Amino acid sequence: MANAVVFEGKDIAGSSFKSVNMAGSTFEDVDLSDSTFFNMNLRGAKIGAIDFGGARLSCMNTGEDRPRVPVRFTDIELDDCIFEGGSFAGVKIVGAEVAGMTIDGVSVSDAIDAYRSNN
Repeated sequence: MANAVVFEGKDIAGSSFKSVNMAGSTFEDVDLSDSTFFNMNLRGAKIGAIDFGGARLSCMNTGEDRPRVPVRFTDIELDDCIFEGGSFAGVKIVGAEVAGMTIDGVSVSDAIDAYRSNN
């Protein structure tokens, strides 16, 4: 890896990284609170053990100019989250707790119960 740099135990708060290739980098035990991430390529990234409280994610896609690769969310808690706009075409929700979940004001639990009783 060309020009690899190791930062350990450093305070670089307020730093700015623009037009930087950080492919294959590792971030562990890093405080990125109140940071801004824009125009990023996270294709194939592995992200875990994160506190996303209050985070706002927008303008996300799975590949407009290249073949789409599905995103997989596993063992996440999205209690009281709001999804506004966007596309959920082809989305699969499997084995999830949906009590209290609504889509356009319709209870998902009630809709599933009604579907199952009619089929």
